[in-house]
Amino acid sequence: MFMAKDAPLIITHNLTRRFGSFTAVDHVTFQVQRGEVFGFLGPNGSGKSTTIRMLCGLLTPSEGEAQVAGLDIGAQASQISTRIGYMSQKVSLYANLTVQENVQFFGGLYSLSSLRIAARQGELFPRLGLCGYEQALVRELPSGVKQRVALACSLLHNPEIVFLDEPTAGVDLINRQVFWDLIQDLAAEGKALFVTTHYLDEMEHAHRVGFIDQGQLIALDTPLGLKIAFAGGYRVRLLHEEPQVLTNAASSLRSQGYAVQQEEPGGVFVLLPDNKQETLSRLRSTVRDISPALEYTTALPSLEEVFAGRIRQRQTRVEASA
Repeated sequence: MFMAKDAPLIITHNLTRRFGSFTAVDHVTFQVQRGEVFGFLGPNGSGKSTTIRMLCGLLTPSEGEAQVAGLDIGAQASQISTRIGYMSQKVSLYANLTVQENVQFFGGLYSLSSLRIAARQGELFPRLGLCGYEQALVRELPSGVKQRVALACSLLHNPEIVFLDEPTAGVDLINRQVFWDLIQDLAAEGKALFVTTHYLDEMEHAHRVGFIDQGQLIALDTPLGLKIAFAGGYRVRLLHEEPQVLTNAASSLRSQGYAVQQEEPGGVFVLLPDNKQETLSRLRSTVRDISPALEYTTALPSLEEVFAGRIRQRQTRVEASA
């Protein structure tokens, strides 16, 4: 099927899935572009995996529509598997087979020739640090290596779109970095990466992030855009080598109505009520008046703080309307 080069690789509109009276995914709409790392976040049971299963053609929507690589997920579901790679949070490798045997098996599922399997393995194994593991039984591999083998198997047919559902679950920091280096490389090649994770710091690497809660998409933007939109305000840290100067500054700022936190040793943080530039400029002027020697750094909250705050806001509104 022909697709325009700049057309989104994933398009959903009011995508919905019900199980009896329970709505797991509730009228979700978004797009994922070619070359984009799209992060999808939500609590357990929020609808992340159900959304992925629909986009992979494994579940039929109850309502709404979606296209994946130009294919309708309802009418053309059987054709989607050849255009996507999918790695679930539960490694789907065969534990009693060797790494090489797993590669051959999954390559066969994609109807790849032995030569093509060998060529793709030669490309992927060095990038994933898997050279030397070919004859090892999967059941004897560390969890991080198993995850890397599973990722290699999902990429054998060089798919346009890769779904990674909790790919770094239970993986140590070094192996997580290996995953994300490859994810960024794949995006640079023009693939679309759809990633869920419980490690919210990883979403700093995503181009855009969607928050889903109780089946509804409650926020969608770049990581920076989400921080700016949902942050309560900047967190400013005052800096000086003399603790007493910081203590005096904290006292002065409190007397002027600023919200000040102090941590030992000598950590002074000012929490601003919003992220408007004029509010930050006013604080800077006040700090200079207190002591020209004071320095400061400003930061927006982490994605984890934004996500937790957004969920709390939603729960508060739901409780208030009940």
